[in-house]
Amino acid sequence: MVFVALFFAGMALASLRAFQGGDSLLDSTLAVWSESAPLAITAGAAALVLTEVGRSIVVIARRLEEGLERVRRQRREEGRKEGLAEGEMVGRSKAHEAWRSWLERRMEAEERGEPFTESPPDDADTEPATGDTI
Repeated sequence: MVFVALFFAGMALASLRAFQGGDSLLDSTLAVWSESAPLAITAGAAALVLTEVGRSIVVIARRLEEGLERVRRQRREEGRKEGLAEGEMVGRSKAHEAWRSWLERRMEAEERGEPFTESPPDDADTEPATGDTI
């Protein structure tokens, strides 16, 4: 398709130049036909170059997209790991807070001389509520 467009454009320009010279119809026609071989070669070479450049651009774009997708996957995985680490840290903090508050309540009860029957916190007390996601 590119070849046809380039060839016809070249032939149109050659015809325009040949028929504006004021020569006879036969001489002008022969001049156009004599330029058709170099035009065909030039149009073919240009079409080949344009096609190959286009293909190369597509290949490069695909490779760039694959590289970007690989980077995206790596960043997602890093984000997951970061999120898990942060969630674990928050969970530990909640567990420490639960133990601290339990210990404070126990010590306050001992100071008042009251019996302390509350059981110590366990992992179930510090688990995320149903519906929470990590």
